[in-house]
Amino acid sequence: MRQNRFKRRRGKKPQHLRKYIGQGVRISVGLAGLTVMSFALIAGHDFLTRCGYFSATTIQINGLNRLTASEVLNQAHLKEGVNIMAVNLSLTRKRLMAHPWIAEASVRRQLPDALVLSVIEQVPLAVIDLGRKFVINREGDIFKKAESTDIKIFPIISGLSYSDLSLSDQPVGSTFSSVLAVLQLGNEHGSVVPNSILRKVHVDREIGLTLFAFNRPLVIRLGHTNYPAKYKVLAQVLSYFNTHQADLEIDWIDLNDPERIVMNLKGELTQKTDKEV
Repeated sequence: MRQNRFKRRRGKKPQHLRKYIGQGVRISVGLAGLTVMSFALIAGHDFLTRCGYFSATTIQINGLNRLTASEVLNQAHLKEGVNIMAVNLSLTRKRLMAHPWIAEASVRRQLPDALVLSVIEQVPLAVIDLGRKFVINREGDIFKKAESTDIKIFPIISGLSYSDLSLSDQPVGSTFSSVLAVLQLGNEHGSVVPNSILRKVHVDREIGLTLFAFNRPLVIRLGHTNYPAKYKVLAQVLSYFNTHQADLEIDWIDLNDPERIVMNLKGELTQKTDKEV
């Protein structure tokens, strides 16, 4: 009689089946633990973000100049009494950075009941006319559309196009760099033509920069280069006329060549209006 070699053994489970059962048990325990931890974290988060202990009694704002505290708080969507643990710091910073007058911002918690907002405001330099008028900062970046008050306060730059500006992190063109250099001279202490009395900077590709300053206005033809030296010569000329020729008024002055200054004086006979000094 043939024996059945495939006779099933009784009373023992296959090794691989016990292995799978053990893994399943461990996974189930792990998932249960994760579920418990998740509920604990959610409960803890809810407690922290609703607990009155973390309600803001102080919202400190640093770096204000033009902006007011209420403007910053409105921009950040914050108000006193907010739970500081419920504030999304990254989102709040993004809201602040969306304000045209804010160049940089940071937001941090100060436990247990305070928020600290720090802003760096834009420093306006001039209004640039590109068909539409915009305000630029000291780096030459556009940061807002110009309003009527801006046009009255800041010098206006004309004669440039969008291609002259620094867009998409590209370096500024040489012509625009010249304009910025002259405006930086106007920001220096004791400048002969401070930006506060500079009404306009006009750019001409052929003759360079022409300034319109003071209320008269005085027309100052600077040309293309060597602006610091030309400002020094202009200071000497204006000082001389203020001291020795106060009755005469300069209509325009050409400083293209600092060694050969040409000017036109108001109130003189026509044949004497052009002079070299």
